[in-house]
Amino acid sequence: MSTARDGGRPPEPDLDGFGTVADALFARVPSKFTKARDEAAARARAGGDRALATRIKALHRPSAAAFAVNRLSRAHPDEVGALLELGRALRQAQEQLAGPALRELSARRHRLVAALAVQARAAAAEGGVLLGEAQLREVEQTLRAALASPEAAAEVAAGRLSAAIEEPTVLPTAAVGTPVGKASRRPSRAGGGERERENEGRRERDEEREAARQEARRRAGEARAELDAAAQHRREVEQARAALDAAEQTRTGADGRAAAAERTLGHAEAGQRDAEAAAERARAALDEARTLDARAREDLDRAGEQVRAAREAAHGTRTEAEQALEAVRRAADRLRELTGGNGRPERH
Repeated sequence: MSTARDGGRPPEPDLDGFGTVADALFARVPSKFTKARDEAAARARAGGDRALATRIKALHRPSAAAFAVNRLSRAHPDEVGALLELGRALRQAQEQLAGPALRELSARRHRLVAALAVQARAAAAEGGVLLGEAQLREVEQTLRAALASPEAAAEVAAGRLSAAIEEPTVLPTAAVGTPVGKASRRPSRAGGGERERENEGRRERDEEREAARQEARRRAGEARAELDAAAQHRREVEQARAALDAAEQTRTGADGRAAAAERTLGHAEAGQRDAEAAAERARAALDEARTLDARAREDLDRAGEQVRAAREAAHGTRTEAEQALEAVRRAADRLRELTGGNGRPERH
């Protein structure tokens, strides 16, 4: 695997704007990198800066692992800074032949690389790129290279990798005196050099086996976490489907109740219309009855007047009749007086 140095140099003055353009390009997902790069180069060329256009055009699309490390450097600069500081400490301990310190720093190296690899994977996923196991190993390889090499550390810190960086053949370990990438040249002691070399080799192998066991445990833990997450996701999907079914049933029941309510409302409105029509008819009948009552009262009043007039007339007639009868009685009495009671006039 090649060592990607496209824009991965230590920070330098951005006199022509190349650094700004490169940062913007390497922040993009790989699928959009090439088109954006060509457009940026075309703009630089159209602006008359052919040298800048050439530098931009020379940038390569980042691999998935490189994209993850670039995202890690941008999203977690403090953690990446801790990794680079640990690399400096490891190299210093190696140069000073500090065995105990080197063993402690080596253990920290394994833990920090594993933790940063997980963060890089998550950062890539947030950008829409999912890493497989092979790509995750490339991320870890690049981080270990940054621990061993100042140049690789500068490239990682710049966040402009286009491919994973190859790690040295030998990394600093507790095998004190073994320079990076070289065989041990520590002078042997009289009578015990061979035995010490065997012990150092045994320690190195033990450390490598322990690192492998830790890596296996870490990946097993990640696998269990992924399985748990998948199971949780399935449970959430099932719960969502159950909630959807319940909502569908509720909606169906609500639709039925709404239809029944609409029918009831229709009947009620029809009844209201009938009641209003009956009330209107009743009001008309009441008005007519009131009119007839008024007329009847008028007729009654007129009849009363006529009765009073008739009574007065009858009273007058009765008085006249009584007067006439009294006159007749007086006339009869006079006649009897004149006739002597026999009906014939008396002779004088």
